[in-house]
Amino acid sequence: MKRSKKIISLILVLCVAFAVSACSKDSKSDLINQEGVIATVNGKAITQAEYDENLAAYKKMVETQYGEGAWDMEISEGKTIGSYYEDGAIMDNMILEFVLLDAAEKAGIKITDEELKTQLDTYKKNFESDDEYKKFLESNGMTEEYLTDAIKKEYVINQYISKEIESLQPTDEDLKKLFDENKMGQQVRASHILLNTEDEAKKVKERLDKGEKFEDVAKEVSIDPSKENGGDLDFFSYSDMVKPFSDAAFAMEIGQISDPVQSEFGYHVIKVTDKKVDEAITLESSKESLVENYKNTKYNELIENLKNSATIEKKEK
Repeated sequence: MKRSKKIISLILVLCVAFAVSACSKDSKSDLINQEGVIATVNGKAITQAEYDENLAAYKKMVETQYGEGAWDMEISEGKTIGSYYEDGAIMDNMILEFVLLDAAEKAGIKITDEELKTQLDTYKKNFESDDEYKKFLESNGMTEEYLTDAIKKEYVINQYISKEIESLQPTDEDLKKLFDENKMGQQVRASHILLNTEDEAKKVKERLDKGEKFEDVAKEVSIDPSKENGGDLDFFSYSDMVKPFSDAAFAMEIGQISDPVQSEFGYHVIKVTDKKVDEAITLESSKESLVENYKNTKYNELIENLKNSATIEKKEK
C-alpha cells in the first residue's frame, strides 16, 4: 500500500522501472533494422550487447544481495525477480537513461576526463583497499570500464536534473496549493478489504451492507496482509497511500464504507474508523518537505515530457 519514491539509480542498485511508451510511426527507421540493434531512442541505438551486459549485471547484483538462485525467486504468482526485469524493466530503464542522456547532451552538459577521474577516485574511497575494490567488481560481474561508464552517465544525468530542477523555487502560492492538496496535518484511520476483481469487491460490499462485520469479512477474503488485523491500517497521512486510496479515504466520514475503489493493487472496500488533525503541522513548519515535494513533482513532469517527445522504436521479437 505504501507509495515508493521514484529515483534514478544507475549503478550498483536495482532501478525502479519507468514505463516507456514508444511513439507511433508509420515505418521503422533504417537504424532499427540493423543487425544487433534492438531499440532506438531519438536516433541512437540500444544494442543487444548493451542489453545483455545490463542483464548480466542486474542478475549478478540480485544474487549478490539475496543469494544464489534469487533471480528465479517467485515474487508473485507466475512472476520471478528475473522475469520482472527481463519482461521490460531493464529495457525501460535503458530507454529512460538514453532519453535523459540525450536531453543532457542537447543542453550542452558534458563530463571532462578530469571530472570523470575525480568521480571514479571518489567512488573507490568507499573501499579500504584496491584488492577490496577489485573483489567488489568481480563479485558483481563488473569491469572497471562498465563501472566508469555508469558513473559517467550518472554524473551527466544528475547535472542535467540539477540544472532543470534543483534551481526551481516555488512561490508561496505553489506551496499553499501543495499543502492543501496533500492534506498536511490530517490523518485518517481506515480498514480495507483488498480483492482481485471489481465483482468480488461488489459482493463484499453487499455482505457488509447486510450487516456482516467488516473485520470478519476482511479476515475471510482480503488478499492484503492487513487481513490479520481485520483490515486495519492504523493512522496514515494522505501521501502514505496510493492516490486513489487516499482520495477515497480522506473524502469519507467516520464509519462510512466505500464502494469498490480501484488502485494498482486491486479493488479496495474501505471503512474509515477515525480522523485526526495535528495543529502543529502548518504551512511554515512543512516548508522544507513541501519544497522537496514540489521539485519531485517537477521532476516527474520533466520525465513525462521527455518521454512523450522522444522518438522510441523497439524491434519486434
